Amino acid sequence: MATGERVAASPLWPVEARLAALLPDLLVFRKPRGSEPELATAQGVLLGVHVTGFTALMDRFSLTCKSEHDMDKLAHIFSYYISDIVEHVLCFGGDILNITGNVLLALWTVKQNQLSDIITLVAKCSLEIQEKFGIYHTREGQDLQLKIGLSAGRISQVIVGDEQRQYLLVIGRDVDDVQVAQRLAQANEIVLSWNCWKLCEQYMFEVEIMREDEAVKLRDMRIIDPFDFDEHFDKCLDYLPHYRTSADTLRTALELDPDSALEQTLRKHIMKNLLKKIDEGQPMEYISEFRTVTMVLVNLEFHKTAWMLHLCHLIQEAALYISTVIEKGGGQLSQIFMFEKGCMFLCVFGLPGDKKPDECAHALESSFSIFSFCWENLAETKMFGKRHLARERNKNHPLLDREKELEAFQMAHQKKGQAVLYEGGKGYGKSQLLAEINFLAQKEGHRVLPLKLKEADFKQCFYAIQTLMAIFFEIDTCPAYYRQECLHKQLHGVVEEPLHCLFNDLFFVKFPLSFKVSHMDELTRQKKVKACFFQVLQEAVRETPLIFLIDEAQYMDAASWEFLETLLSTVPIIVVMTLTPTFTLCSCAQHFLQSSQAVLVPILKLATTSLLRMACWELGVVSIPQELQIYLLHRCFGNPLYCEVLCQDLLSKDILLFHDLQKEEENSKWETLSANAMKSTMYGILPAGSEEDQELYICTVKDDVNLDTVLLPPLLKEIAVNQLDQLSPEEQLLVKCAAVIGHSFHIDLLQHLLPGWHKNKLLQVLRALVDIQVLRWFNKSQELPAESVLVPSSIKTIKHTKEEEKKKSEADSPFSLQEKLSLPQMEVLEFGVPLLREAAWELWPKAQQIALHLECACFLRDLACRCGSCGGDFVPFHRFAVCSTKSCSGTSRFCSYKDTGSVLTQVITDKLQLSSPQDSFQFQTKPFRSREAFTSEHCRTEEEFLNQVNRKLSQTSPEKDMLTTKPCHCEDILQLVLSPLTKHCLVIGETTCAFYYLLEAAAASLDLSDNYMAFFYLRKASSLLGQPTAFSFLKRHKVKICQFEEATFCCLRSEVCFNMGQITLAKKLARQALRLLKRNFPWTWFGVFFQTFLEKYWHSWSLSQPPNNPSENSKKKLAVLQQRVHCLSLLWQLYNLDTTASSRRFACLATLMQKNSAEEFANEAQVVSTYVALSQFSQNMGDRDKWLHCEQMAIQKSSLCWFSREGLMATAQLMQALAYTKLCLGHLDFSIKLGFQAHEICRHLKKPALENLVLSVLFRSAFLKKKFAQDSQWNLFEHHFSKARQLVKRTNASLFGSHGFVRFLECHVLMLQKMPEGVFMHTLPETRSQTLKYCKEFFSRCVTCPVYHQWVSELKASVMRYGKRESMSSTNIVRSFDTCLTRIWIEGDFLEENNSFGGNLGIQRFDRVADVKENQDEEEIKECIC
Repeated sequence: MATGERVAASPLWPVEARLAALLPDLLVFRKPRGSEPELATAQGVLLGVHVTGFTALMDRFSLTCKSEHDMDKLAHIFSYYISDIVEHVLCFGGDILNITGNVLLALWTVKQNQLSDIITLVAKCSLEIQEKFGIYHTREGQDLQLKIGLSAGRISQVIVGDEQRQYLLVIGRDVDDVQVAQRLAQANEIVLSWNCWKLCEQYMFEVEIMREDEAVKLRDMRIIDPFDFDEHFDKCLDYLPHYRTSADTLRTALELDPDSALEQTLRKHIMKNLLKKIDEGQPMEYISEFRTVTMVLVNLEFHKTAWMLHLCHLIQEAALYISTVIEKGGGQLSQIFMFEKGCMFLCVFGLPGDKKPDECAHALESSFSIFSFCWENLAETKMFGKRHLARERNKNHPLLDREKELEAFQMAHQKKGQAVLYEGGKGYGKSQLLAEINFLAQKEGHRVLPLKLKEADFKQCFYAIQTLMAIFFEIDTCPAYYRQECLHKQLHGVVEEPLHCLFNDLFFVKFPLSFKVSHMDELTRQKKVKACFFQVLQEAVRETPLIFLIDEAQYMDAASWEFLETLLSTVPIIVVMTLTPTFTLCSCAQHFLQSSQAVLVPILKLATTSLLRMACWELGVVSIPQELQIYLLHRCFGNPLYCEVLCQDLLSKDILLFHDLQKEEENSKWETLSANAMKSTMYGILPAGSEEDQELYICTVKDDVNLDTVLLPPLLKEIAVNQLDQLSPEEQLLVKCAAVIGHSFHIDLLQHLLPGWHKNKLLQVLRALVDIQVLRWFNKSQELPAESVLVPSSIKTIKHTKEEEKKKSEADSPFSLQEKLSLPQMEVLEFGVPLLREAAWELWPKAQQIALHLECACFLRDLACRCGSCGGDFVPFHRFAVCSTKSCSGTSRFCSYKDTGSVLTQVITDKLQLSSPQDSFQFQTKPFRSREAFTSEHCRTEEEFLNQVNRKLSQTSPEKDMLTTKPCHCEDILQLVLSPLTKHCLVIGETTCAFYYLLEAAAASLDLSDNYMAFFYLRKASSLLGQPTAFSFLKRHKVKICQFEEATFCCLRSEVCFNMGQITLAKKLARQALRLLKRNFPWTWFGVFFQTFLEKYWHSWSLSQPPNNPSENSKKKLAVLQQRVHCLSLLWQLYNLDTTASSRRFACLATLMQKNSAEEFANEAQVVSTYVALSQFSQNMGDRDKWLHCEQMAIQKSSLCWFSREGLMATAQLMQALAYTKLCLGHLDFSIKLGFQAHEICRHLKKPALENLVLSVLFRSAFLKKKFAQDSQWNLFEHHFSKARQLVKRTNASLFGSHGFVRFLECHVLMLQKMPEGVFMHTLPETRSQTLKYCKEFFSRCVTCPVYHQWVSELKASVMRYGKRESMSSTNIVRSFDTCLTRIWIEGDFLEENNSFGGNLGIQRFDRVADVKENQDEEEIKECIC
């Protein structure tokens, strides 16, 4: 694939400028003084803006929101609203100090004698802000309004922190005054502090004095001569040295020259998460994320009489301690801000790169440490844990794929003194396994002591054993006042009374201190406690087997590990533990694992089938749709916890529909086919504990639900974000961009989304992610294709200039870079970690999400067609039918997108103007010298045709450019281009484009024989159009589509319905498609007669007329003709399923119309395919002459089919049809030769799945009936035989129809000869006369399949012999009949096995059987009856 990078965007700002953009000028232009708390004072004017209504808007969103995207919308509203206010403040020379919550604080720093002028400037700024932004009306009905406060005077700036991190505070009386002024102001009001009022030019303001509050409410400004505000503004600019000097920027700080010392100073004031992304050069729009965090607010209040310098030292000390404690728990001290005589520290857990498991627990622990530091008089409360397991056993959800793990426990149970440790990732089912073991052990009469540990327990010495023994003594749940008495009863008679006081500190009791214990040192006491435990447990095991269950054992302390190892070598108990491998174990634990008593059993992820079974149990169904399977498999990766949570989330969000499996759904409408589509693809999964009469359900996804945009549950998102934050910033950015593309993605598209990344850097980061298994290579062949999969079919060659440039840059090509980095030679990757893609996608803000999806869509749009070897659109001439020829080549469907100059896109744009396989009637290729000679050779017979094909195949060589074609990659195009492209279009709201590509995806799925996915894409397209109305004249689609696309939509749905067996609906949709294509199909027999007359005579006259000059709309006409041919082909196949005379007339007309449309199409390959279809139809109808005539016509028309891939496929299809014909006639040797040659062409085409014949399943019950009859299960035989008798009336003369008829006759004869009398309860027994009538019907109907005539004749003879020899013994009759029937079954099975002609066949050649005369049949039947 041509590698392209977007034209380099405008160069990024210098690092100093990017840092300065995030900080106020007060920091950027200051002079550093030292590491001690810096205190400086200045004169200035403060402006405080408070946004009211924001809290109410948040509450309204929290009550009505359906997803986190609504919260993203809230953030978007506030961001844009506050951005306008910030821009206005900067235009007036203000310096934004901070934005905390919904409050903005700005400062104008000037000299004291300049305060009055600046107050006037700030007052004017405040009035304009209220005028422009004072009221903001939201769509949610909640208005946002502003309250503004002003103060002026002396301001102190304090910098606290250390060499790594520093914080700026502004404190002083005037800072408090601006906060008071904000609180006094009402919505849309401006209030000045009393000091500000005294310092300003009071005559210039219209005010209202607020004497009780010592404040002034500003009404307006008095503009009187000679005062002119513009002149005043210019005057004030002289007081502001850092005001912008360029109209292109809002701040002078963005134009700083590089300064390493300044950079190091500024870096101290920015959080490390943001610094990493800035250092990586990430664009500002890529830095923002939408994630859940945990915040801790620490509020310190100081005494009112505290001095300023003393306050600074207190804040400095508190900041250092708080930041240290918070960072240990995975958080950061974000901001420090003052209010009156208090100080607030804002701590945030879970920022990018900091997310950890149990985030809230870390926040609580850090809060407790900070609280203890501030008050230092808190007493620690001691306690031990309680018995419990993380999960309880659910009898309705048995364990899946855990037989080996349970077997390990059973083996340890036999040996005693063993420890079984189950090691597996989080959510792999370790706790569920412990719950099952707990149930099994208690069922066998064992005493089980369960315990679940937490991360904090690791820090407490001997905590695990302390808690286990408390559970053993049953004092963990008793009241504290009764604990000592209960413990005394347990120890009595086992442990000496003087030693009871050893357990005082351990179990929080108060036994009297004995003389013996008082003389023990600490080490002796600990040894004695352990010895007592050994003694107690030894006595207990003698009565009842004892089992310890410890969940999350990686959190067990070292002393407990050491005790357990000694215990197992002393006492015959069993210990079962679970471990999470990501946790680093202590040395005692590692020693324990290496001991002979420990058995480590890995817990693996669930297999795919087991995971889907679990999902069915969770949802209460027996089967789930394919799109839901993909949804779960891509998110779970075999993790049962993820599957359980996701299924519960789907149920809570009400996005599934449930259908009774036994209930017949309505099939007359497309909208009700979801359940039937599910039934056609379902696999059998019975719910646990199901009963015979239990109702069984299946589920489907609602049509208006897009599973790709369903947000993760909070629990799973936290887990995934934690994993994402373990990556470096550049790895995180790559993963986030890849998440936008989809579960699998192409390297070139990924690079397109990463501005400024060269190929070498991209491959290095990819290699690192593959090494840690975050990503994995997708291509199964483990080799890079010689030419990329993602190349549009219209690209044939590249101009010499492009080739020369490519040769010059070979050293820097992606292939050479891959060789340098030793990467696998592949270009497509997929995510290898569950939930990571979904969580990374959700982190993008909504606006940036849409922008990135638009980039992806624009990159993929020109690749959305068949692969280079097949050519064209999946819906033939689709692009030409929906737009003009000129616009389809150079104009994007995404009109608002401006391409940035990708090399790949440029090549595509240039080459789209060349001809493609669909641009002309014939394939464009190099002329052959032998072409004229070849086309003049008309194949008169099948033998000549076969010889000619053999001759052409033998002449095939790369130099002659005959059959050497590129491999087909249409399936990859569907997976990597069309399917993602539909999702991108839906996300960005381009519903018209989404409908276009959904039709393409559905056509591609049908081409690949994936009927369910075609139904899935068409159902998505239906949801875009909206619900249909009962009145056609009121029909209004939500998406604007052309008439051709609506016809294509109907045609594709008709084919899907045909494949699903919905015949009536398929006919209806095919007729509707023809009507939209301006080709009506009659409804009555008279209409059939009249239309047949027109097709035979008027069409012949129209073909004799000279063709019109080609016009610009020729390709649109070709698109319409192609769809007409397809619709008519569907119609004759649909009507051919019914053998009534009326249906036969409709089928004949459809074939005639198809032939005429194909000839009008003027495409030889299409004409050949049509004649092949006509021959098959004639054979099914029993019209032997027309059958053979159509085959001869197809052979003659096939002369020009060697000059295009489509023509080669038509030739292979013709050869396959001829092989079918020879098989029907009994010429098996010739049939095999034709079949082999057809597959030879398919092998050259690299597309072996070439319109394979589908074996009939209508008479599958016939194969079961013989087994039922041989086993004397005649009750089952009756049910299936009655169904077969009904179906035999609908069979036709095709090979498979005849084969089914023969099977029916064999079972008929078997029942006649062997079935006891009186067995059938609901069906009348068959007589010999009825059997012979069926034989007669076979000879009259299946005249085009003489290969079966000899078999049926032998069956008929056996029935007649049986009728004449009724006096003979039944044993001889049965033996004679069995001999004949056995040979028939063997020959029939042999024929079925070798239908593919894939092996060495050495079977006897059957000669053509002459037709049986009617009068002979009648005489034989009469003789038999007499």
